[in-house]
Amino acid sequence: MKRPTFFLSSTIYDFRDLRSALKFFLEEQGCKVLASEFNDFDKPLDVHSYEACLRSIHSADYFILLIGSRVGGWYDEKNRVSITQREYREAYQLHVSGKLKILTFVRSEIWQLREIQRELVKHLESIPVDGSTRKAIMGHPSKFADDAEFLGSFINEVARNKETKLAVQGKGKAPSGNWIHIFSNFRDVVDVLHGQAFSSIPIEDMTAQRLLRRELRDFVGQCLVKFNGDGDVYSPRPSIDRFHEECPITLEGKKNEFTSVATKHWDVISTLAIHLLARQFHPVVLPQVLSRATFLEFDLASNSYKETLVYEALLRLQEEIRRFTYSNTAENLSIVFEHTPRRRARQSARIEIETVKLAGLLHLLDRWSNILDLSTSILHHLDGAPFKMPDLRPDTPVQGMQQLLDDEKPTDQDINRFLADRKT
Repeated sequence: MKRPTFFLSSTIYDFRDLRSALKFFLEEQGCKVLASEFNDFDKPLDVHSYEACLRSIHSADYFILLIGSRVGGWYDEKNRVSITQREYREAYQLHVSGKLKILTFVRSEIWQLREIQRELVKHLESIPVDGSTRKAIMGHPSKFADDAEFLGSFINEVARNKETKLAVQGKGKAPSGNWIHIFSNFRDVVDVLHGQAFSSIPIEDMTAQRLLRRELRDFVGQCLVKFNGDGDVYSPRPSIDRFHEECPITLEGKKNEFTSVATKHWDVISTLAIHLLARQFHPVVLPQVLSRATFLEFDLASNSYKETLVYEALLRLQEEIRRFTYSNTAENLSIVFEHTPRRRARQSARIEIETVKLAGLLHLLDRWSNILDLSTSILHHLDGAPFKMPDLRPDTPVQGMQQLLDDEKPTDQDINRFLADRKT
């Protein structure tokens, strides 16, 4: 897997702590970070360190430029081009060609100094001061910057002010990549990275969601029905619901050895059931996602993570797959072949089917339907829609029995009381 790669460009002396923090943060997100002061930076012995840095920019996806109080080393001292400035120009050419994105950060005090310098320029232009005096005043060092004139010029270059002015006049194309983010602390930088470079979801979680999406699409494909000669695909859910309505197994009826089923309804449901032969689901990503905090939320009150509705749906999906796998047996499907048109009397409007076998088949079909509905709802959520728990088929095909099962199942309160009693 190719990870997002970030190149950190700045003077090192005054940004050492910030660069270290950024490298740690980005690597925690699963990114690769190119920072020349660290040992994992590629340092070929046959080229100058400046050229090695320029080469490395070409392997980056993002170029993070930090502008602070120092100029740093000169790349071309005669023309007053610093190595950081030269790195930026290399990155900008890559940005223009669509190969890299630039994120520029300027310390708040330097940005403020630049604004003061601009006002000072206007003032000096309004009073009779000779050129050398004006230059000396503008270049006077301050406690915020060792070369305010250079830093101001560099910021103007990054802001692409000249190109913007020409574009406004209709004399060229407006530049891109000229956003400048003012920062005072590390959090300011991280907030921009979350908004511009990637979402607040860690790379590992984004990767897990992508893999989960693929697995869920496979589940959906396993659940849909496509008949020969028909290019459309169908959900089994409407036919399953209709059969339950037309041929219900009730609490009283489950005691009967046989259940009377309309032939036309049986032919529909048995045709669907044929598609379950050798149908298998093999969740690989799903169990891994459930073991992570990807779909959990931090709860401040309890100082722990709590399950979200999506997480509950994923747990239910895992359980539905487990039940489907357990129930998808030759024994449960044998009923389909016992009541084919060839084996029953002609023109028979109804069929007598063993209730136990019918319940087993319907249970399997219900699990199939739930796997499709859960997978579909979770996929819609992964694509950006608010999650909505689907209306699922009950655990049992016997009407009225679900409430009895729910009443017999220990609740969280029951479990808590049991555990509390065992403490004493």
